[in-house]
Order: sequence, then C-alpha cells, then structure tokens
Amino acid sequence: MVTAFAMRNFLKAAVGCLGMIAGCFSTGEAQDFGGMSFGEAGNFGPPQTSGSSKATVTSYGEASFVIVTELALPDHWHVYYKNPGTVGLPMEAALQPVPGFRVEGPFWQIPELEKGLVDFYGYSGKAKMAFRVTPEKDAPPEATFITTMTWQMCAEQCAAPETKNFSVTLKRGDGQTAPDAAELTGNMAGLAAPDWAEGLKARISQEGKTVTLHLRTNGRPVPQDSVYFFCNQGEINPTTPQIFKKLDDSNYELSMQFNDTTDGLYPNNLPDADRGKPLTSLSGILRAGREGIIITADDRPFSGESQSTAAGTESAPEPSASIPAPPLMGLGEIMFFMFIGGIILNVMPCVFPVIGLKIMGFVQLGGGERKKVLAHSLTFVLGILISFWLITAILIALKANMFDWSAPAGPGVFSGDFWLGRGAEGVVNWAFWFENPWVNFCLLGLMLAMGLSMFGVFEIGVKATTMGNDLQHRKGYAGSFWSGALATVISTPCSAPFLGQAIGAAMLQPPLGIVLCLTMMGLGMSLPYIILGAFPVLTRYLPKPGAWMESFKQSMSFLMFGTAAYFLWIYMAFFDAENHPQDILFLFFGLVLFSMAFWVYGRWCPMYRSRKSRITGGIFSVIFLLAGLYYMLPPEGAAWFGRGSAPGAAESAAAAPSLQEEGNIWIPWSPEAMQAALDGGKPVYVDFTARWCSTCQVNKASYTDEVLAAFKKYGIVMMKADKTRTNPAIDQELKNLGRTAVPVNALYLPGRKPAVTRELLSPAYLLEFLEKEMER
Repeated sequence: MVTAFAMRNFLKAAVGCLGMIAGCFSTGEAQDFGGMSFGEAGNFGPPQTSGSSKATVTSYGEASFVIVTELALPDHWHVYYKNPGTVGLPMEAALQPVPGFRVEGPFWQIPELEKGLVDFYGYSGKAKMAFRVTPEKDAPPEATFITTMTWQMCAEQCAAPETKNFSVTLKRGDGQTAPDAAELTGNMAGLAAPDWAEGLKARISQEGKTVTLHLRTNGRPVPQDSVYFFCNQGEINPTTPQIFKKLDDSNYELSMQFNDTTDGLYPNNLPDADRGKPLTSLSGILRAGREGIIITADDRPFSGESQSTAAGTESAPEPSASIPAPPLMGLGEIMFFMFIGGIILNVMPCVFPVIGLKIMGFVQLGGGERKKVLAHSLTFVLGILISFWLITAILIALKANMFDWSAPAGPGVFSGDFWLGRGAEGVVNWAFWFENPWVNFCLLGLMLAMGLSMFGVFEIGVKATTMGNDLQHRKGYAGSFWSGALATVISTPCSAPFLGQAIGAAMLQPPLGIVLCLTMMGLGMSLPYIILGAFPVLTRYLPKPGAWMESFKQSMSFLMFGTAAYFLWIYMAFFDAENHPQDILFLFFGLVLFSMAFWVYGRWCPMYRSRKSRITGGIFSVIFLLAGLYYMLPPEGAAWFGRGSAPGAAESAAAAPSLQEEGNIWIPWSPEAMQAALDGGKPVYVDFTARWCSTCQVNKASYTDEVLAAFKKYGIVMMKADKTRTNPAIDQELKNLGRTAVPVNALYLPGRKPAVTRELLSPAYLLEFLEKEMER
C-alpha cells in the first residue's frame, strides 16, 4: 500500500543509502540510514498513542447507553477514518459480544477532510468511536465491555499499525447518567439526529462524473456552512470540492465528483460488478455545521416525484454545474522519486555485476574523441530507455488483461480511455517475470556466456586478428546498447526497499502515468552517462587504454560467473529436487556442455583458422550447445521432449516453499494451514519471500538464535510463503495485506488484524516488534 508518508520519506532514505550503500545491505545489526536508525524504534518511531474507554452511564438500568472509546493523538499526528479517502489504513473497531446485551454500531466521530500532499479523511488531536448497548432481561449484574480498535498513526512518516483493547466495567443499578455523557457523545454521527434532520429524505442521481445528493426536509433549514459528505466506500473523489445549493425551503442539492479511480492514490471499494456503472446507492456521513447524520440513499424518486424528474430531465430543477475532473494528483512527485530511484540503481548489488562492462566502456571512452564519447553515452542511454519501455509495455498489457482472451474487450490501445486508465484495473507485480522459469533459464545462459566471453574463451564478431576501425566502432556501440539493456533487466529483482514504495505508486497509475514514471526511472539510471556525454572533459580522469585492459576484463568475468551462480540458485527452485534429484544432475551436466560449446567455438572457429577447422568446430559447437540447452531446460520444457514431467499446478505451488525450509523451524505456508493454526489459538508469522528478491535474502540474517527463541517463547508458528514461482494464493494474500511485492513479513493473531513489519529487518527490530505485538 502506498501512502503519502512513503513517498515523502523515500527521498530521505534514498539519500542516506547513497552515502553508505554497504550499510544498506548489511546482514548484521541495524544500520544508521542517513541519520535515521532502523534498529531501535525509540530513535525512529512516533510518540505513543494513549486511549481510554468510557460509558455514558455510571450504572446501567433498562435503557440503552453508549460505550465511547477515545484515542488521544500526539501533536501533528493523525489517524484515518474508516474510509481513508486515499490508500491509507482505515480505522476499525469492534465490541466483543457480552451475553445479555444487544449492541449497535460502531458509530464514528465526524471526520475531517485533511488537505496536503494527498487529501484524506481522518482525525487529529482526538479520535472517537462508539457503540450503543441495550441491556436485555437476562443481563448480568456486572459486565465488562471490551472494544478492540485498529489504527495507523501518521505524520511525515507512519507508525506500524496498532491494535489495542480498551475496557470499561459497569454494574446494574438505576441507570445513572455519567457527568460527561454529553461531551462523550458530542460530534458523533448516528447517536442522535439534529433538529434539521428530522424527517429528512435523501436520494442520489448521477450525470457523467457528477453525483448529486438530493435532500428534502420537513421545512427545517439545513445549516449551509461546512456541508460535506464522507462516503463509506470511496465512491466520491476527495480531491474536488463539493458544491452545496439550496433550491427552496425544503430542497437542497450537494454536487460531488464520482471517483472512477483514474488517480490510483484514491481507490474505491465498489464490487467489481459495479465498477464503471452509475451509482445506484450511496451511504456515509453528511456533515452540516457542527453536526452530522448517517445517510443511506438510493436512486429512487421521492414520493410524488416522477421518475423523469428524479433522473434529471428538463422538468427537474436546474442541476449544479459539473465538477471538472482533476489532473493526476501526485504523478509529478512519483516521477521525481522514480528518477532518484533510477540513480540509486547504479549502485544496487543486482546491477553491480554489470559494472565491469560499464567500466570497460568508460576506459574506451577515455581514449576517444568527443563525438565518440557522446555517441557511446547516448547509445547506452538508449539501451536503458528501450528496455524500460519494453518492460512498461509488458506491465501495461498485463495490467489491462490484454493477454486474457476470455475477458471482455476493453478500450483500444490507441484510445484516450486506455491510456488514462479506464478499463485497466489489474494489479501487476514489479519483477513478476522472475517467477517464470524461462526468464531465469535465459538469464542464466546469458550471464554464463557473457562471463566466458569476458574471460577470453571466445570472441564475437572477430573477422581476423587485426580488426578494422569500423567493425570495432560497431561492436563498441552495440556493447554500449546491450550493457544498458542488461543493466535494466538485472536491476528489476532488487529495486531495494526504498524504491519498492515508489514502484508500487507507479503501478497504480493509468498506462500513461506508468510510461512517464518508468521513463523517469530510466533517465535517472542514465544520468551518469548523460553527464559524461555532455561534459566529455571528465573522461580525462579515467585511466587510458593499455595492456592492463585484458587482465581487467578477465577479472570482471568472475562477476558475471557470480551472477550466473545467483540465477542458477533461483532457477533450481523450479525443479523438484526431492522427487526428481536426477533433474539437478542433468542441469549441471547441461551447464558443462553449454560452456564447452563456447570453448570449442573460441578455439577452432576464429577467422584465422582454416575453413575445415571452422566448419568442424562450428558443427561440434552447435551439437554441444543444443545438448547443453536440452539438459538445462526447465521441467516444463523437458516434458516436451519426453524427459521428466511438467509439475501440475498443485506441485508448482508447493515445490518452491519446500526448498525454502530451514530445518523444521519454518513450515510451508498455505491459507488452509494458516487458518488452522489461527483457529487453534496460535499466532502465525509469515515470511513472504522469493529467491530472486535480494532484500529477502538479507532479511534472513535477522533470524538469529535470540530472535528464534522469542518466536518459540510466544508460541508463534513460523511459515514461509515462497513467491519464487507464481502462486495465486500468495498474490491474493499480499493483496489482502495491501502489498504487491515481496519482501513482506506479517504477524497474524487470532481475532486481530495482521501486523506487517517494515521491509528491511534487523534482529533488534524483530525482537521489539514481537514484544510489542504479543504483549498488547
């Protein structure tokens, strides 16, 4: 889930990471990120929230009374209403059942529209909610009422979501009213109706994007100051003003803009079947003056009103002017953070193996003329941008369900509606292609082949021992282009915890917004090379070409081999090593044959060899290459040739988690296994992870003996949800948590909302997190 605080703090965290990138990926104790400690919440967390629960009576009789729970918030901090208006975490409340009492509610304090980086509905200072309780004949002589509340407190940053119980104990008596009863129920909607709301009727109509709430009273005037409607499901856009108009002494109209989710920061919770259709009902809190009421309205006409009048034809009162659609809010800021994130990608560990290729390009540029410097720089930039555009095209296609031929046809790809996001409602995970075994198969072969080439096993494009300048230039430009493309592809699985939130925000944008955001990310990654091309004088400070370059190139090949080993480790997760161990042996044997093919090609196929030698070497190279690829195929591909069998859907979902188990500490996650543990009263901690996620691997070092002992102390069941390969159940659970990509770590407690950790873990943070959540 992307919130305003995440966007603001992204830059702070990113700048801190640039200064000490090694610390960002330390596997030891928590590091200091640019002055912010991620190890101790006391240095990073917000002030504490206090709260209490009271009743409007000191003793109860036969009449109804109200239980009010109030949160006292620190200065400059806020919490969200049950409809946050944005993608913020809504406040929730429940009163535990008490035998002998009937409960109604919850009833909410009238929220405020808070304007800022994003507009949201929430509370500052104090936040109240209430339940109306009615004693029944068999009510006990004494009862304790426990209210469970969940909220998230935010300012320039957000605290972890909190869930707490508040209780009040009452005894049977004469039903005496508490001295502060009126104060407790003040500013609460639904507990008591104001005078102007007596006999109030409401209905809605919609024309285009304008939703009109029609109000009819019994002649009592409605206060015309501070009129605002807070909807329950996000149907109304909070970024546009609401226009209140008095038609006569009994009729009023409030015009609002329908929220069609064009701006991804302002979602609605309408059922999928109702999306894109005119509203037929609307519910929420209507505030007028200092009071508010709960309203539920539909599109049926008032008594005595014709259907045509209710629909807004010429016989109806003159409607208010349509509210213009707002621009894409927040897009410029997201683009800025994506640009900064692109710069950071140059020093991320996943891009580091390509640094050898970049350095070699710089060395070559250092000895060239200005035009060559500029040409190589722009060619490298072109490789990055084209790769980002290809990734963007795939994301947009999948988000719009363009590959789901059974789905109804949406707007055409060349239509304005498509690029503005109408009809594109899917959610796509960043780096989702690494869940495909064929992607890892190709990257593994590419990394190994590039490493062998850099080591000198073979050369590509060599016509003779002495190459012409034209060929060398063509090869250099191609190298610059493919270096940029490769850096882009390799960077996607480890976009770092700081970039993940900005990418999530970009994925919520309509297609045009995604294009702009990822283009800015590509430009950020290209910035060093753009600067070098614009100011080639900087190349003077680079080392000059010389004999040392060959040794340096060979040393850089080991980074390629290391990257190949990393992708091999990811790729092995797609094999069922437990039931088919021979497939792993075939994979290793295939890598040997694959490497041998390039060795034969480099040894017997250079242009200075005889024609017979080149033909013979070429034949054997192809034989070894095809044999190597055959044995390297993923199980699905091997099944095509009758070797092994492709795993079924159930096997595919279960195979990867089994490879992630560490002894008998972690058990594979499934919705059924987690629910069974929760039903048994056991808390469950789930690590949503993937082999291709480098931050996930860094987090594993945080599970020290002390941390594992804490899990055991609290009786927590530890589960591993492995997303190395596609798993729809994991995707759905991540969606339930408001996330789209790993790493995600969540603690589930019976009867409570899951508590999600931050993305980058440390032992100290986990110990504090467990203590805080388990001892509430």
